[in-house]
Amino acid sequence: MVDTTHQESPATGGPKPPRKHGRRKVIGAGVGVLAAAAAGAGVWWGTRDTSGPATPAAPQPTPHTWQPRAHVPAADLDSKWIGVQTHDVAVAQQFEDYLGRPLNCVVVFGAETDWPAIEGPWFAIDAPQGQDWAQWVRDDPDNHTLVISTAMVPKNPDDDWRARGAAGEYDEHWVKFGQNLVDAGLGSSIVRIGWELNGKWYATHYVGDTADKREQWKEYFRRIVKAMEVEGSNFEVDFNIAEGPQNSVSIEDLYPGDDYVDVIGVDVYDSYISPIDPTARWQAKDEKVNSISAVVDFAASRDKPVSFPEWAMVASGSTQGGGDSPEFVNQMADVMKAANLRYQAYFNTPDGGVGMTLADAPNGSEAFLKRFGASGDVVPDGS
Repeated sequence: MVDTTHQESPATGGPKPPRKHGRRKVIGAGVGVLAAAAAGAGVWWGTRDTSGPATPAAPQPTPHTWQPRAHVPAADLDSKWIGVQTHDVAVAQQFEDYLGRPLNCVVVFGAETDWPAIEGPWFAIDAPQGQDWAQWVRDDPDNHTLVISTAMVPKNPDDDWRARGAAGEYDEHWVKFGQNLVDAGLGSSIVRIGWELNGKWYATHYVGDTADKREQWKEYFRRIVKAMEVEGSNFEVDFNIAEGPQNSVSIEDLYPGDDYVDVIGVDVYDSYISPIDPTARWQAKDEKVNSISAVVDFAASRDKPVSFPEWAMVASGSTQGGGDSPEFVNQMADVMKAANLRYQAYFNTPDGGVGMTLADAPNGSEAFLKRFGASGDVVPDGS
């Protein structure tokens, strides 16, 4: 199970208009949305061990000439999709029932046990029963999108992994990664390369604590983007940080460049804030180096849409969670409504230090349904 216990964020009539999906438009409505399931829903995380390494028997990848990201105005990508993190299709269906509207996107985590597990993600190669997300996308490719969170190297990496990645040592693994996703029908997924990159809790993709390491990390990120874009792929790349000053480096100094990023994301949890009053808590969050408003403003300055791939209320206790907080839900909803929002996904599991689900928060759940449900104002029908 992946350690998502964060220091600042615990632990992520008539035909409808074309759906805006990254640098392409797909016919079909992006209505969609999901949200919260029953408490105790099962989740598979990225470091799970399988019965053996995933060794895909895929054909050799087709050479592909990489092109920089075409500029698409953020307003044109403002889909305001709602999603959820889960690894079980049945849980996603429960989320749909809870929300009273169709499911749009799901956030999953790839394994990081070894290179074969990264190259051939479990949801693309021999998916377990009830967790075949490639089939879920193939069932409705116009309306279903998978958000894939992937480490940059296998677990227990050598200290010089950033430099080796920047030098191209790992390129072949990312070519295979891209090809396996395309072969599985997941070539239009959103990919969170090294999610929560500023979190020291992730040895497999932490950006680093020196300027040299951060520059190597950025170059490796760029190489991954280039390598995984094989023939037939149309990935969206989400550059995703964790909210708050996990280190003193701001998002501006971590960014790998517009040519390699489609979406700028931030994970937000209502935790590690000392004020009890919800208004004071929100103000304290806004004072952080990489606060929500700082990330939204930075995305706007690059004319990129923003995402919230993980966000949740957090149970009170050692993580200073705000508990059942409709105020936090409404504060987040207000930000999402005002921003050019690509997608957002609620982290509806007690795992990773969150300690609660929407089922445990009747007041927050009521606010969530009012803002994101069938008649919610954040994700209008037909969006």
